[in-house]
Amino acid sequence: MRLPAGALSSRIGWDRLLVREYACAHLKPVLSAYYLSFQALRESLKDLDAKLGEYEREDPRAARLQTMPGVGRIAALTFLGAVDEVERFPSSRKLVSYSGLCPVVRASGERTQYGPISREGRSELRAVWVQVAHRVAHDGRAGTRSLRAWFRRVANRRGKKTATVALTRKLLSIAYHLLRYGQEYDPARLRRAA
Repeated sequence: MRLPAGALSSRIGWDRLLVREYACAHLKPVLSAYYLSFQALRESLKDLDAKLGEYEREDPRAARLQTMPGVGRIAALTFLGAVDEVERFPSSRKLVSYSGLCPVVRASGERTQYGPISREGRSELRAVWVQVAHRVAHDGRAGTRSLRAWFRRVANRRGKKTATVALTRKLLSIAYHLLRYGQEYDPARLRRAA
């Protein structure tokens, strides 16, 4: 049996499956059991979403982070959950290092070699904010123009993967400064700095 994409992600799709007649009698009870699991999972996701909305409303820092392009509820709350108080980091570089996005440095004598990112640190922060960087890199709105131009310059020199990691570091640095100094994101300030 072939199902269209997303057929099992809605109640209507499940209703169509449960109403159908099947040659094998054991399929209906199996589908019914899976449907109960689907309903329970859907309800728990609703509850979790409501809880996240509650956290978002209670913390003004989440609203400040969401002024950044590409940052929504999940990215803001992931940042706040992983970092907690930005004041515990003396600089944005320490925060980037904490996220595992800084390169590994191999130094011996007069020679210094930079390797891949360390990946030591908070993997959830790294994973979510890399997705934010992907979104910003491909966003066509005016508020992301300077970030996109910077991303393209780095991508032309170093490749898209390296540019994505660099953009993630830049976004984390911006988020750090927004929370540290109690400001909202202003794309005009970013253009002047560039």
